[in-house]
Amino acid sequence: MDGIVIINKPLNMSSHDCVNKVRKLFNTKKVGHSGTLDKAATGVLVLGINKGTKLLNYLNQDDKAYEFTVCFGKTTDTRDHEGVITETKPVANLKQLDGLTDRFIGEYNQVPPDYSAVKIAGKKMYQYARQNMVMPILEPRKITVFTLKKLTDFVQNNDCVEASFYVKSTKGLYVRQLAYDLALLCDTVGHTTRIHRVQAGQYNIDQATPLDLLETSSLIPMADVLNDLPKITLEPSQINRVKDGQMLLLDIQDDMIQCLNDLGDLIAIYRRHESGEYHAKNVFI
Repeated sequence: MDGIVIINKPLNMSSHDCVNKVRKLFNTKKVGHSGTLDKAATGVLVLGINKGTKLLNYLNQDDKAYEFTVCFGKTTDTRDHEGVITETKPVANLKQLDGLTDRFIGEYNQVPPDYSAVKIAGKKMYQYARQNMVMPILEPRKITVFTLKKLTDFVQNNDCVEASFYVKSTKGLYVRQLAYDLALLCDTVGHTTRIHRVQAGQYNIDQATPLDLLETSSLIPMADVLNDLPKITLEPSQINRVKDGQMLLLDIQDDMIQCLNDLGDLIAIYRRHESGEYHAKNVFI
């Protein structure tokens, strides 16, 4: 039972809640995720099971994509619908947004929201906020935005003017803050009312299983996870060297490889040294 599962995280469950539920299903404590989702968000969450947790370091660098809805005209302390309203502002200039979303394409310097898990001096930002402490000043983080487009027209919804968007970016994007920054372009404020992750690396929402329908048969074997890395089937003598963590001499030139046994099981990941030798990066046997 080593590998990963792709779940569609439900609303109002934290990523840690999902981890706990999957631990019970697989009867193991060794479960982790490759990138947290807010409790108020839904969508693709990649979980590693047992030895599969060692693959998460390769997956948490992946690009992410989201669909999200923005309420323009008011914002909250958390930048989402669960927070306390802190400011309202007219929304007379929203139509100009149609020509401005391209400003975020490419390098986007984003300051994480106050209610985030970013750590400063050993304390998470949301802990400072919840304890009414002086908030540390955060430096902008460089995010690369590949795509940002509006999916729906602006619609009046009670006291909000709403529209939905799609964004694809490198890891680390706070969609809540992006919503606020979009509103600032229109001389107003905003917050998210919905965040749905539709892609995490090679996995999309169509491949995700609702958490309440997840079964152990949903497990993706370790050898089927890192599809961008070449696979090499080793001889018994080479496998013995892998067990001892020894280097391998292989007649290939790839920077990093997956080593399989004759059953097709992933037993190690090796990296090519500048000398031409392959050295163990992760061993799973």
